[in-house]
Amino acid sequence: MKKLFLFLLITNYAFGQISGKVQNIKNEPIAFANVILYSAKDSSIVAGTTTNELGVFALNFTQTGDFFTKTSFIGYENYVSKVFNISNISKIIELETIYLKDENNTLEEVTISAKRELIQTTPIGKIINIQSSLLTKGSNALQVFERLPGVITDRRNNQFSLNGQNGVTVLFNGRKVQMPIEEIMALLENTVADNIEKIELITSPTAQYDADGGAGIINIIFKSNETLGTKINFSATAGYGFREKAVTTIGVAKGYKKLNLNTSYSFNHDVRKSGYEGDGTAGISFMLGETFNTFYGITRRYQNTHNLNFAAQYQPNPKTTLGVDFVGAFDKSQNLVNNGGTYQPKNGEYFEIMMLSDGLTTKQNNISSAYLKQNFSPKTQFNVDLTYINYTNNSPATITSEYFDKQKQPIKPQFSIFTFGNRGESVSKIHVGVFKTDLSTQFSEKINADFGIKMSYAKNENDSKVERKVNDSWEIDPRSQSQLKSQEQIAAAYSQVKLLLNAKTNLLLGLRYEYWKRNFSNQEDPFEISKFFPSILYTYAINQNTSINFNYSRRISRPAYTDLISNLFYTDPTFVFSGNPLLKPTLSDMLKVEYSRNGLSVGISAQYDLNPILRYQITSNATEDMGISSPQNLDYMKSLNLFITYPLQITKWWKFTLNSLTSLRDYKVSYSQFPTEKRYLFQNLNISQQINLPKNFEIELSGWYNFPYFEGPNKIKAFGVANVGIGKKLKNDNGTFLLTLPDVFRSFSVYSHNGGMTPIAFDINTISNWRDETVFYRVIKLTYSRSFGGNIKRTTNSFGDEEKSRVGN
Repeated sequence: MKKLFLFLLITNYAFGQISGKVQNIKNEPIAFANVILYSAKDSSIVAGTTTNELGVFALNFTQTGDFFTKTSFIGYENYVSKVFNISNISKIIELETIYLKDENNTLEEVTISAKRELIQTTPIGKIINIQSSLLTKGSNALQVFERLPGVITDRRNNQFSLNGQNGVTVLFNGRKVQMPIEEIMALLENTVADNIEKIELITSPTAQYDADGGAGIINIIFKSNETLGTKINFSATAGYGFREKAVTTIGVAKGYKKLNLNTSYSFNHDVRKSGYEGDGTAGISFMLGETFNTFYGITRRYQNTHNLNFAAQYQPNPKTTLGVDFVGAFDKSQNLVNNGGTYQPKNGEYFEIMMLSDGLTTKQNNISSAYLKQNFSPKTQFNVDLTYINYTNNSPATITSEYFDKQKQPIKPQFSIFTFGNRGESVSKIHVGVFKTDLSTQFSEKINADFGIKMSYAKNENDSKVERKVNDSWEIDPRSQSQLKSQEQIAAAYSQVKLLLNAKTNLLLGLRYEYWKRNFSNQEDPFEISKFFPSILYTYAINQNTSINFNYSRRISRPAYTDLISNLFYTDPTFVFSGNPLLKPTLSDMLKVEYSRNGLSVGISAQYDLNPILRYQITSNATEDMGISSPQNLDYMKSLNLFITYPLQITKWWKFTLNSLTSLRDYKVSYSQFPTEKRYLFQNLNISQQINLPKNFEIELSGWYNFPYFEGPNKIKAFGVANVGIGKKLKNDNGTFLLTLPDVFRSFSVYSHNGGMTPIAFDINTISNWRDETVFYRVIKLTYSRSFGGNIKRTTNSFGDEEKSRVGN
């Protein structure tokens, strides 16, 4: 026992330790910053490490003498400490908090600004500094999403996937946007990208994040003010495709010594066209027998959107920060949709249907938040956050229908379901309140811990119906009427401990508990689930530029209430769209290892999803006399994934970045006619290139490509998009012009083969092609942007400054 005690004593005091914390000037921790210990004698490197998620670091040393530290992180100025002496190798030294300033200095009339790397890799995912991309100007947030590495934006099915996995949670400034995914997509489409600072792709979330989102989390960070005085940003975009496009944005930031104000307003006018067409057979159509069908749908949308962002942050003292922020969007759009097709039964009959849907949609989204950040000491921080989400959607529409024979002569179909007109309305309301509090503390030089609780309450209402015109009068179609209300409560608590095992190794252990309850007015029994969600993150820094991470996490993807409600709507009298009240949440387990070196990142992960959700899957009703498109659960999906991010500086003026995902997938589907298993290989490539030319010209080329893949019982052909941006910075800071050509090869076409993997309801076997506006028309945009005002950085009092003022110089 004495020998063991002596061994532990020698082990613990065989080296000394230097610890500290790294923050930016807004008192926010900087994770994964490099901290290097140098010998003052010859500037040789003695030791090095990176900060953890709290910005905390620890360096071990085994020699005495004079030393200094250098701290660096991309996009910030380097910090070099004063020389200090170490006379005892067993000494524990705690440095004052290190504050890094943004890398943006003014010298006389020349402005020197260093762009942050477009993509930065962290142990929990990637940071995309979208303002480093030319193509951000004149884009909306949804278009930016389409260019993010590993993100697939499926406009056909109104959903996102991350690294090939469905079930993505979207955050605004770290706060979950608790709305249906199609409404989140609409909100992103109405959000001007120039208001966004960066986007975090969190593919290995820790316990402090919501467990929702089996594929991971996309966190949108909006711009904030960091300067004294007044700064104005202005941007105007004019474009043309199917019809005119225009975006105008103005942002005003006002900085005082203790108060930051930041507001921006944007207006977006867009007239666009998209559509699909296809053909195929239905072997046992409910009334017509075996039938060959053609079908199409062409949408013209006339859209006007007002978007307002506001943020205020007040720092009465160096330890306290109070803030409020608001994101609001008001959208009004007219949607004219031409639907139609032909029915050709095997018995030789034929008729054609032509429909025009005229809909006027009004949407309003408001997300309001208030927060408090309190630093009790350099080692302990406390946060409180209150968020309220208010969403309304009113979407009345009128459908007129005409029927023709082969000679294009008007006819009256013999089946009553084929009416000459429909009109419908759908009013949805969502109210969500969220309370969240977190406590971070440092117990010792080697142990940090986080604790937190979260509670949310949501009320959802939907009132919809479709009327059909029968003998010149209107009657409610009983299949479509829905007056549904639901309530949702979520309670969560988490704790996680960060252990500094040595100067190069960190271990994070987390456990999150979540209780979820949902009530529907049309169901007697509520749905409840209560589970623990563990997470483990092991980080080993081989040197200041190289690290390896191991991660395990369990996640859940809850179905949106719009995927559960059973109201029906249709644009084809023989086919309806519906929710699925029997839909189950998805449970995901993922194990991942990732190697990073100088921007290169290579990762391998294994993921198991139980009951993954796919949207718009074709089934039949109980009497098998109508086709239904609704969300469905796969039985399971197993994935083995390889991720690669490879930045290459080809020349001083040409930088190339490749992001690749290769995934071997194995899944089972039982909602098709026959339970079937499938294994296939999925491949996604995402490429960006930045080329700097003389006379302040810059070119950016970006693109992505999906190889063929399967979506439940359906097969999707390969497709991809390439984008081009050409920018010119004017002299004397007179602004920047940017010319963008989205989808330069006009290739955004998605071919789907329904029933291409296994037979589905009614033996439907059809091929359809959905095309974006850029396929129909060449889209071109020209943007001018300029900033006015000072860029004097605020000098923020730190704990170190406060302590120095007490003892003098």
